[in-house]
Amino acid sequence: MPILKADLSGKRLRELAEAATDVFCRRGYERSQMSDVAKVMGVAVGTVYLYVSGKEALFDLTIRHGSEENESWMDALEIPIQPPAPGATMAYLEEVFRRTEWPLLAKALRKKQVENAAAELDGVLREQFGLMRRHRRGLLLLMRSALEFPGLTQVFIHGLRDRLLDQFAKLLRIRAAAGQYRAVSEVRATAATVIQTISWANLQRPLDPGLLSMDEAAVETSVVELLANGLLA
Repeated sequence: MPILKADLSGKRLRELAEAATDVFCRRGYERSQMSDVAKVMGVAVGTVYLYVSGKEALFDLTIRHGSEENESWMDALEIPIQPPAPGATMAYLEEVFRRTEWPLLAKALRKKQVENAAAELDGVLREQFGLMRRHRRGLLLLMRSALEFPGLTQVFIHGLRDRLLDQFAKLLRIRAAAGQYRAVSEVRATAATVIQTISWANLQRPLDPGLLSMDEAAVETSVVELLANGLLA
């Protein structure tokens, strides 16, 4: 099969990545088939294989598509895209997660006490809301495939998410010691409840037909107020 430069078909390659994201988000890695992606695109399955050699190559493309702000890197690819080297997809994600930061949370952790704990907490919670909303589809893709793609559980669940839980649990301890947060018996479980509530609002709720039409800003405000009322002393 001849190798073509992706810049000759860049628009189609982006459409493929978008269609694959939709399929992987709904079905996870194992249940997704190339024919599912072709159906979403409205093309024959053979057309998909003109761009990627198989599902592993497509999954790697989709991961990178969801993680990069600038899509110009796609123009340098050669198609059909071949499977990544063993471990390359997870190595890429590890680097993305290593660079992931939560500035307001990090700033809060540098202080033993603050004048306005309520305002600080509001900012920390809304920071998580904004990040999850911005990367909604990519995070949902990772969640749906975490137990199916080799190494993804370790990198995503025990890597990025555990790091976030550790930092938020640390904040709970610092502010509780200062008398600004309620003391809780299970700090890490409380941190997980907070993060999972924000995750539900941004990732699972939009998949519920009965809750999809809710105003995004109203959902954010409701969740932030509920969590803050439960945490603040």
